[in-house]
Amino acid sequence: MGDDPGRARLVAGADERLRERIKELGCLYAVARIAQTQDLGLEPMLVAIVRTLPQGWQHPDDLWVSLQLDGHEYGTRKSGPTLQQHIQVESEVRGTLAVGYPEDRTQGPGPQFLTEEEQLLERLAIEVATIVERQEKRERQRLFEARMQQQDRLNVLGELTAGIAHELNTPLGNVLGYAELLMAGEVDKERRDDLQRIIDSALTGREVVKRLMYFSCEMPSQFRMQDLNGVVAGVLRLLHRQVEKARLVLRTDLSKTLPKVRIDRVQVEQVITNLVLNAVAATAPGGELLVSTEAKDGAVYLRVEDTGQGIAPEHIRKIFQPFFTTKPPGVGTGLGLSVVHGIIKGHGGDISVESRSGKGTAFTITLPVE
Repeated sequence: MGDDPGRARLVAGADERLRERIKELGCLYAVARIAQTQDLGLEPMLVAIVRTLPQGWQHPDDLWVSLQLDGHEYGTRKSGPTLQQHIQVESEVRGTLAVGYPEDRTQGPGPQFLTEEEQLLERLAIEVATIVERQEKRERQRLFEARMQQQDRLNVLGELTAGIAHELNTPLGNVLGYAELLMAGEVDKERRDDLQRIIDSALTGREVVKRLMYFSCEMPSQFRMQDLNGVVAGVLRLLHRQVEKARLVLRTDLSKTLPKVRIDRVQVEQVITNLVLNAVAATAPGGELLVSTEAKDGAVYLRVEDTGQGIAPEHIRKIFQPFFTTKPPGVGTGLGLSVVHGIIKGHGGDISVESRSGKGTAFTITLPVE
């Protein structure tokens, strides 16, 4: 009979340890279930893990959880007794997983943290690192597939546009040539005006064909060392009347210490022309247009900035896609920025855009310096 109380304590202790193990296994199982919800994205998964973790500890109602990853924190870190594990993704420490109790919590009998809970936190940190690694691999795969699909579409589109450009060139040349012949012998003002409209329309069509040929890489490139400031100044002189007609203030800030860059002058002139005319079209009278250049970090930067209506956020990612345009039908072809993008990439450079609705847009072109 004297052994009964001791036996009862042993049984009670075994039951308590069993309940703790069940809670820990339940916590691991819940995290594994969260890992299966990968389509939700990484951030919702991390938030769900933080909410789930307390169920694996002795005192879940008092436990706080903090998950820090790449400078972002999920949960709230507080002072008091703490357990912590590094989150290591592909041999790189990216954050920490910590649990603890508030300082003002009344300490009960026994240790604050069980040895099994320390092991549990270590396993959970490994599980979180695995989830992060899988999600990042999925994202890299998705981006790679998207780039490949885009490249396939561009290849097919390039072949198609090259054929269209060649087919259009001959009839447009005929229209333009005959219209100019008629203009040379015409004295009636109204007829001359009509012929001028034909000539202007043919020139516009030829410009579209030229853009198609640039897009399909049918126009041979002629790269030479050039002064980008000189190219910019030449284009702005040609576009001065359009800017003046739109009643805009044109400002320039061209670096005096700009190194020469290896470019195809005709192609880069087309790039600047497209960006400036787009800025003119997007800016109301009285607005400003700033064209600037600078050199830093082994590259030359060209920036075209306006105070126009800006680009809607949902359109930002599409503006370099062929035939995408926000202009009304018959006003834009949707080829301008896709040609610009192709030309800059062909120069080994990069182009980026910043825009705020109602505030303006800025395109920045980066060209490498040899």
